[in-house]
Amino acid sequence: MSEKTEQPTEKKLRDGRKEGQVVKSIEITSLFQLIALYLYFHFFY
Repeated sequence: MSEKTEQPTEKKLRDGRKEGQVVKSIEITSLFQLIALYLYFHFFY
């Protein structure tokens, strides 16, 4: 796959969102997992 040199246009972004291709942040998911793990050990151990 080639490296993209231009930013996607608004139409491309809108079409991608309509098709379900949404950017998902791995960091936010990891943060919630760490918080849940901390709370679990804090209250149950």
